[in-house]
Amino acid sequence: MKYIKLILCIVVFGCFTSCEDFVDVENYGGIPSDDLINSVENAQTALNGAYNGLYGEWLYFYGIYYYTCFATGELEFRATLEDVKPMVNFGYFDGSSAIYCYWKNLYSIISRSNDVCTKIYSLRNSGSLTQTENQELDKMIGECNFLRGFAYMSLTRSFGDKLPSHPQYDPNGLGVPIVDTLIVSRDQLMIPRNTLGECWNEIITNFETAYNRLPTSWQTTKLGAVTKGAAAGYLGQVYMYLEDYGKAKEWFVKAMECGNQTGGEYQLTKEYAWNFDFNHENNSESIFEVQFQTVNDDTKAGSYLWRRLGPDGVGGGFGIVNVAMDWVNKYNTGYEITQEVYDKNVSLPSNSETNIVLRELMKIYGTAIGIQVFSEEEFFNLYTGDWDALGNDINTVLRANGYRLNVKTEPGWGTVNSKYIQTFLNESRAADPRMYASFYVPGRDSISTNWAGTNIKPYPNSYYGFKKYIPYNAIENWATEGLPGFEGHNSINQRIFRLADLYLQYAEACYKTADMTNAKKYLNKVRRRAWGYPFDDASLAVTVSVDYPSSEDSGDFMDAIIKEREKELCLETHLWFDYLRWNKAEELFASRGFEPNKHHRLPIPLTERQLVGMNVLLQNSGY
Repeated sequence: MKYIKLILCIVVFGCFTSCEDFVDVENYGGIPSDDLINSVENAQTALNGAYNGLYGEWLYFYGIYYYTCFATGELEFRATLEDVKPMVNFGYFDGSSAIYCYWKNLYSIISRSNDVCTKIYSLRNSGSLTQTENQELDKMIGECNFLRGFAYMSLTRSFGDKLPSHPQYDPNGLGVPIVDTLIVSRDQLMIPRNTLGECWNEIITNFETAYNRLPTSWQTTKLGAVTKGAAAGYLGQVYMYLEDYGKAKEWFVKAMECGNQTGGEYQLTKEYAWNFDFNHENNSESIFEVQFQTVNDDTKAGSYLWRRLGPDGVGGGFGIVNVAMDWVNKYNTGYEITQEVYDKNVSLPSNSETNIVLRELMKIYGTAIGIQVFSEEEFFNLYTGDWDALGNDINTVLRANGYRLNVKTEPGWGTVNSKYIQTFLNESRAADPRMYASFYVPGRDSISTNWAGTNIKPYPNSYYGFKKYIPYNAIENWATEGLPGFEGHNSINQRIFRLADLYLQYAEACYKTADMTNAKKYLNKVRRRAWGYPFDDASLAVTVSVDYPSSEDSGDFMDAIIKEREKELCLETHLWFDYLRWNKAEELFASRGFEPNKHHRLPIPLTERQLVGMNVLLQNSGY
């Protein structure tokens, strides 16, 4: 069930996906009027407006996926959109509209939270409400503080000079401006950047205040609102950045002890894919998720992932991005031609040139059924015959069926790069099961062009596509399906902090504090769920093949954590900040233009500096 009340704020405050509503104080629609918050009900409506800031265009509407996944190389850019180009291969500059929008989206959350919190305090202290009503307001104050902490954490790790784990970190270095009061005049925005130490202290204060005021769970009418467990979990993350692994462990344990938002225990869902669909929103694994809904053309609170991240031919996707093969290969455990794959291909009809080539080519691999290899070259070399002679034989079959194609002139013929060999590789790939919930796989996946899922056709692209939150029955035209909702928007909630994420960070903190028993336990829970093994505490007493250390583990425990986070959290916006925290960005991304003294943070937007004062709001070095 969704947090339905969230939708009410849109009518009151308008849609906040724009980047044009923060600096202009006089026209800022997010400030509740003085007489609006005069009851618990009105306070809730205003609070929803603060949550609505998460829908920002360069937050979870779609943009944060571009920023983080282009940085890590998880996604590759297939288009020419001018606003997106600077985010590709570290083309950051201070005039980028995308970076400016990201900055403003985050400060919008802070400004709205300040506004609402100030007015709730005023109502709380008015003496006009009952004790029970005041207790409800106290929880709302906790929610405001959580949202402030979340926004400041996002700003500090994106725009602050260095993370605390950086070898040259200085707590007196440049952080971001801290705005902690109700904004009533433009002069209040004309402030310099606070220090990094002040920013991290502000983040801790906000999350601690949230933890002390929030409940562990909500009634169904507020399902999806932040909880005590979420505040504790984010405090654990903060201390991971600060490299205080003992405190990180303490807060992660507190989060696990709080229980989930419905009053039960936090638990990993049975199926990994349940974290990205309609049917399992606000589930037992969800710690914090952005609540989306589509209602009608005038009232929308859906994301734009289907369009901006979706592959061609899936839900009206624009085909702007594809998953990089380097990331596909992280899931790879080898290749094996199964009997099913063999039978499928040798049974292809002669109704196209491609079918004939695939059919005849697969026949030469008949003796390789069931043989497992671990690289593309090994797979290709399962056939040791003459590719020139084989090409002649296939051409003969093509001519007999009326086709003029000369297969020997096809790009890559006789090499592993041939599109026909690549088709077999995709079909024969043995992979970590999480890949199939994360990517659309050529030659394997199917899609539906109708919501009922009855009009099935093969996934139409040769590239691996973004799949999380984009179901196989995503549709292009809502009206023809008789569905409510704004065209192109979808209402699948985005789970931006999951228990699996917490488990892996907790395992890392345990490793850093020499608690290997718990380190291995929580790593193994995540692995076991991925591979379909029981992951409850009792089952962990019996070792299974994927438990650490497994045959796939070639490095130390930290290497195992990194690889597990890459596969568990790919395309979820977290890994860029992981690599920065681990000081691995230069090692991994220098070949794509990463400059270690520049690109570990974004530039302060030029427009903001011109407004505040170029000598007041200082720029990060290198820009």
